[in-house]
Amino acid sequence: MKKRVCEWLALISIFLYLGITNDVLGKEKVFPTKSIQLVSGFGAGGSTSMGGRIVAGTLSEFLGAPVIVLHKTGAGGTLAPTYVAKSKPDGYTLLICNTGPIAIAPAIRPVEYKIEDFEFLGQFAVEPMGLVVRSDAPWKTLEELVANIKKAPGTLKFAMDGVNTPSNFGMELFKSTAGGLKIDAVPFVSGAEMITAVMGGHAQMAYSYMMSAKGPYEGGKLRILAVGMEKRLEEYPDIPTFAEAGYPEVKWGPWYGIAAPAGIPKEVSNKLKDALSKTAQNPEVQKLLNKIGIIPIYKDSAEFTKYIKEEHKKVLKLVKEVGIKVE
Repeated sequence: MKKRVCEWLALISIFLYLGITNDVLGKEKVFPTKSIQLVSGFGAGGSTSMGGRIVAGTLSEFLGAPVIVLHKTGAGGTLAPTYVAKSKPDGYTLLICNTGPIAIAPAIRPVEYKIEDFEFLGQFAVEPMGLVVRSDAPWKTLEELVANIKKAPGTLKFAMDGVNTPSNFGMELFKSTAGGLKIDAVPFVSGAEMITAVMGGHAQMAYSYMMSAKGPYEGGKLRILAVGMEKRLEEYPDIPTFAEAGYPEVKWGPWYGIAAPAGIPKEVSNKLKDALSKTAQNPEVQKLLNKIGIIPIYKDSAEFTKYIKEEHKKVLKLVKEVGIKVE
């Protein structure tokens, strides 16, 4: 018995020695050796957090370490990217990035980060949006609505879930692309209130999240004239895209991806990108994302980075052309 205990103590001593030696010699241990924080700028019930939790579970399996969602809410979702941008670039602090804090916020108000402060590892989903009106509205197509607005500019109103939100910018993009349509805005505080306002006649239209519009649409209370996607949604094959309706520039909806602070080691970056690629294209993950109303779409690091820069430029152009309020 004593001999066996001595053998175990000897082995433990060797392992401890090797660990200390590696630290002293500066040899890096294989990433990851501890849990990884995946930071969300929004609350637990929102699409950002829910999508992040779905991704985190499978990401943990591919990385071989726990991936834990951490909430840093406030300031319109910008506290999370601020926290991650200032974190040590070692791969253990990641951001669930999305449209508002990354593409919109830096274009409209001072924030403590810029796009270049992040390495974008990849996109995993997009949330579809579309232009909705009441089901008994006189316009059955986008063409009819545009014709009405041009005939009587300033007589119709659109609802939005706050100023400088994806809904706000989606409508401004449509107005600008359609030749500077004159429609007054009526701000509300949530997607649900925005939809209720359209159904109640307080506004005639909204550029809405499809998840918010789904119930009223299926219940016959709303009509969806077009969706801001690359192609028609499988769930709604009869609803055209804005491109099909003559407005190819109107492709707009919140996107979701993962980012790290700029400057993480290349080998760590490659491992994270590989794990995210496998996670985002995992059938079970895609199934779960669809269940919460966001469409699984994978873009690799290069594609996603290019896309984010294009989206940011789109916002900057709108801010300048339309005169959107800069905070």
